[in-house]
Amino acid sequence: MAKKATLSPEFSGTTMDIRCSFQSLIALIVAALVVGAVYLTTECGYLVQEDDHQKLEMNGKASSSSLEKCDLFSGKWVFDNKSYPLYKEEECTFMSDQLSCGKFGRNDLDYQHWRWQPHHCDLPRFNATALLERLRNKRLVFVGDSLNRGQWVSMVCLLDKAIPSGRKHMHNNGSALITFKAKDYNARIEFYWAPLLVESNSDDPVSHRLPDRIVRAQAIEKHARHWTDADILVFNTYLWWRRPQMKVLWGSFNSSDGIYKKVDMLRSYEMALKTWSDWLEIHVNRSKTQLFFMSMSPTHERAEEWGKSVGGNCYNETEMIVEEGYKGRGTDPNMMRIVEDTIDELQKRGLNVQMINITQLSDYRKEGHPSIYRKQWEPLTQQQISDPLSYADCIHWCLPGVPDVWNELLNRPPGNLNEDHEKMVLKTWEILLKFHHLTGLFLVAFFAAVLYLTHDINYWKVVKKQVTVGEEQTAQSDSSPGCDYFSGRWVYDNISYPLYKGRECSFMEDGFACEKYGRKDLKYQHWRWQPRNCDLPRFNGTALLEKIRGKKLVFVGDSLNRNQWISMLCLIESSLPPSTNKSLTLTGNLLYFQDTDYNTTIGFYWSPFLVESNCDDIRQYLVGGRVVRVQAIEKHARQWNDADILVFDTYVWWLQTKLTILWGSFGSPDAIYKTVEMKMRRYEMGLSTWSEWLEMNINRTKTKLFFMSVSPYIFRGDASRHCYNRSEPIFEKGYWSVANHSLMSIAESTIKKLERRGVKVEYLRITQMSEQRRDAHPSIYRTFYGPITEENKKDPMSYSDCLHWCLPGVPDVWNEILYAKIMNS
Repeated sequence: MAKKATLSPEFSGTTMDIRCSFQSLIALIVAALVVGAVYLTTECGYLVQEDDHQKLEMNGKASSSSLEKCDLFSGKWVFDNKSYPLYKEEECTFMSDQLSCGKFGRNDLDYQHWRWQPHHCDLPRFNATALLERLRNKRLVFVGDSLNRGQWVSMVCLLDKAIPSGRKHMHNNGSALITFKAKDYNARIEFYWAPLLVESNSDDPVSHRLPDRIVRAQAIEKHARHWTDADILVFNTYLWWRRPQMKVLWGSFNSSDGIYKKVDMLRSYEMALKTWSDWLEIHVNRSKTQLFFMSMSPTHERAEEWGKSVGGNCYNETEMIVEEGYKGRGTDPNMMRIVEDTIDELQKRGLNVQMINITQLSDYRKEGHPSIYRKQWEPLTQQQISDPLSYADCIHWCLPGVPDVWNELLNRPPGNLNEDHEKMVLKTWEILLKFHHLTGLFLVAFFAAVLYLTHDINYWKVVKKQVTVGEEQTAQSDSSPGCDYFSGRWVYDNISYPLYKGRECSFMEDGFACEKYGRKDLKYQHWRWQPRNCDLPRFNGTALLEKIRGKKLVFVGDSLNRNQWISMLCLIESSLPPSTNKSLTLTGNLLYFQDTDYNTTIGFYWSPFLVESNCDDIRQYLVGGRVVRVQAIEKHARQWNDADILVFDTYVWWLQTKLTILWGSFGSPDAIYKTVEMKMRRYEMGLSTWSEWLEMNINRTKTKLFFMSVSPYIFRGDASRHCYNRSEPIFEKGYWSVANHSLMSIAESTIKKLERRGVKVEYLRITQMSEQRRDAHPSIYRTFYGPITEENKKDPMSYSDCLHWCLPGVPDVWNEILYAKIMNS
């Protein structure tokens, strides 16, 4: 055990001196901060906003510019029976019976007369003609559930009275899309039924009440094709997710081999919103389409939440809740947080979705629901009316009513959203400028304190002693058992390496058999990887087979993973006596080695993108245009999901400049194709699908997971880094060539997220060590479907393979590290 470091008594008095010195330092810093604070408050009126609000308001009313600075969602309800309601229930041509409470017997109509009054400004009065003018030749679509349909009906009623009879039309052909058209304006206001936004078994607008709710969290294209080209989109989804778990389907509803899994509600909600946001990012026209997301509409189904007796609900409620800041339990803050995080992430990617935060203001309105005064498909019977605890609707809203205010908020004057953003940017720069002055004051105080402290020489002596102790402790910790296998150097070792002979490996493939195809300099076979501060355990094939007796180890990925798999077979075979109890079999995309003595399977599954693509045929994968289904993995995953150890890789196939992403299935006439040039995003989308599958489907107590980092490559034609005729490693410390760090960071980030969700994936960082080995690629010494011709060999810049690795060679080291990890697990 390392001796504990302590400071001798001679430093105790000096320590007191240091404390006094630091007290002086703190005093100077505090003085600087006080001066800076006074300076900022006098110079920057933005930081003290009380005066701003006074400037915004004149004679009790907000000026027009105040709306730009005002939080429209913070305010109070004001009774106003002069200007509200904005329309009469009986006069709206297209009123829904589910929401027409007066028609079905409700006599207390005060709920229609409440106006929302934001603090410090006024909400502009709804102007139907002005909105219709803004919607001229445009399409506004509400997408979501029946609450969004209620808001759509409200919008139609608000516009209805401004359109002459005969100049408006409602079209419903029985599908999920209902269209209201104002003919003179060529304006369409539509509602699309998609209660979970993604595909589900509840997508029929009429017959959707099913006992077992199933959602395809990765599939949205069936719905999105109907609304993607809209000019304004208003989304919501919340109520239909409100159950402890959701049944998630991988595959299609028509497929007999679909995979079903019960998933925690919040996680399935997050997955669905990820699919929704990915679709928007790739498909929506950013210069044309405005995007809005309605926050949760609260329910009022438990009267005890607002102080009434247990067992009541919104029935017979005639007054709103007046307690400011009231929050009932009919909403879920965790779901709200997921929506906000999703929208924030879209914002970072250049797509602006405005959250219309109607939750708090609607939570006050317990009296605004239909209760028993409504019709679903048929009017309620007298027996049902007499049982309001069971049949009162405390979810939807009477019209005219609360959704009219949502639409007033939605219909804020054009340009305000952008102006708000620009003003915030300007004010941020203003604050930064002021803080530059504060920073200057702080630094002056800091350096003055440092000069003061330097007079005490004993202070520096103590610091020096402490630094020395710290260095000793660090050196001791470096020699601890937890060794970093990936940090080290290549050591020439022609005694113990190579670990096998290429010509003696029964499983060697011609693409990696460099010696067989004419390579004379075999020095590349004799390099051993030496980690700092520890040794790699020598590979023992017999010990590995014993460790994985009765188990299944599968490499999943592209030809580089196949390269590593062949290396593993050669390493194992070299450890075994000659035997007939081993075989190699190809089944579909799965190649697997079996040793019957150990009942062990070591397989390779061809899946170059991990997710589904048109390059998935293990024999015919070279196609003209690569197409990837970034949301689909189940076709592959069902083949390897039962493995005990999984080793993944995917990288180089994503590097094509233009890659086509497919939503839908191959061969479907309804499939949607989109060419995506964003390498990072399409890679991230693919890994997201892979990680979600692991999270939901892998047996966490059984399966060990590994992910190989990038294997370095050299593009053909790159003369400065070419691998042809290279016979020595690169000895430059920390050398990096062309590995894409951005894509590597995506893989690392994905793995970290999985770990936070309880799924451990070991990231094998083989990139840096492999970067130094440009001498170890096949170059022209290989075959690919056929040997390279003599003419090809004369043009190594075009025909050298600087991607894969000769065997024996670098992948053997990867497997030594993998072996160490497996044996220590």
